[in-house]
Amino acid sequence: MTNRKLAPLDFESLFNAQKPTFESLPQWYELGGHCSQCEREGWVDRWQLAREHGETSRIADLRPALRCRKCGNKGSNTWIVAQAPR
Repeated sequence: MTNRKLAPLDFESLFNAQKPTFESLPQWYELGGHCSQCEREGWVDRWQLAREHGETSRIADLRPALRCRKCGNKGSNTWIVAQAPR
C-alpha cells in the first residue's frame, strides 16, 4: 500500500455518537484498520465489505473481526477513515 500524505481521520470524531453504516459513509472516504499492538495501518475495500455484510450493516459491528496482517493481533484494533485522494 502506498503512503498517504493525509493523516487518517479519527473514526469516532468523524461520526460522533452515530453508528455509521456502509451506506452512510461518504463515498470519498476510505476505510482501514489500525493495529493497537504494532501500530500498522491497513486499508480495506469498503465496497467489498458492503457487498459481503450488507449496505445497512454498522461498520462498528465488524471491529472485533479486524486482524493485523503483520503481527496477527486481533485484540483492540480500531477502524480509521481517510479522505480518498482526488
